[in-house]
Amino acid sequence: MTSQIILILSNALIIGVILTHLILTTPTVFSALDTDSASKFLRTIFPRYYLLLLILSLPTLLVLYFQGASTYLWLAVNVSFHAALGFLIIPLTNAAKDRGWDKLFSFTHGLSIYCTAVILLLSIIQFFIYTG
Repeated sequence: MTSQIILILSNALIIGVILTHLILTTPTVFSALDTDSASKFLRTIFPRYYLLLLILSLPTLLVLYFQGASTYLWLAVNVSFHAALGFLIIPLTNAAKDRGWDKLFSFTHGLSIYCTAVILLLSIIQFFIYTG
């Protein structure tokens, strides 16, 4: 029972972090701050955002690994992988923006959005699997 609570809570927290970021943080930053301030803020928040998602994904990964639940383990691996990938591409995204490499920036920014979408979708799926 304790492991099921960990699985539900971990995925609920990931969903909450992403939805808060998408619904509250991002729109507020772009409407309330000038371009330079918004850029500074986003460069500070995004590494922490992806690191938090990675940390929150680890309990699910560990519980499923030690339970031998190989059926759902791939979901947890993918969530952790995409959180780590989102974290790791931030320096490249920032460098591309700074140097005016628009195609590379567009690609890495799109990859970041893709990572967030995958994390959100898989966390929702896991949440309903473990509550069902």
